[in-house]
Amino acid sequence: MKKIFVLAALILILGDFSANGQSYTNTSYSIALPTGDLNSFISAPSFRGIAFDYRKLIKPNIGIGLTTGWNTFFEERAFATYTIDNRSLSGKQWRYMNSFPLFLSGDYYLKPGDDLNPYVGLGVGTIYNKRATDMGIFRLEEDAWSFAFQPQVGFFYSVNHFAGVSVAVKYSYGLAAGDFNAAQSFLSLNIGYVFMGN
Repeated sequence: MKKIFVLAALILILGDFSANGQSYTNTSYSIALPTGDLNSFISAPSFRGIAFDYRKLIKPNIGIGLTTGWNTFFEERAFATYTIDNRSLSGKQWRYMNSFPLFLSGDYYLKPGDDLNPYVGLGVGTIYNKRATDMGIFRLEEDAWSFAFQPQVGFFYSVNHFAGVSVAVKYSYGLAAGDFNAAQSFLSLNIGYVFMGN
């Protein structure tokens, strides 16, 4: 599976497709809201995130490529007694979560060629999640690489033939794996700059 994913990524990057070889490279600021099990661990929104998207157009209305990024979550919990693995400790907790996705992604553009071009997309791949809980001198860490997917909806607005801005809402969902008995998920708002190349 890993070899197929790497091979597909190389073909996308090195391949020469139609649609005049046009591509989109997008760098976005990402604001994220934890959902599901992650929301039970950290309920605070994250204002520390970045996303990178690359799409090569294989048709004027279809782009395929890669998505990656980094979202980090943090929350300070009040002084209380916490029980983990039949052990109880009293004190404040500081909770952290770092999420690194890597997806093979495809987008469908609804109005190719227009200045305002809405789209829907789906990414499939893997996500690495790492949690840490600090309490006094103790630290508990959990991590996992898991199969994941990321549906998204958004739009590009072209400022000129070479650049634009983007807004997208993405839902990142990593299946239960490794140290996590439940799926790890979050919803993100991504606002970015798009470079349109050939």
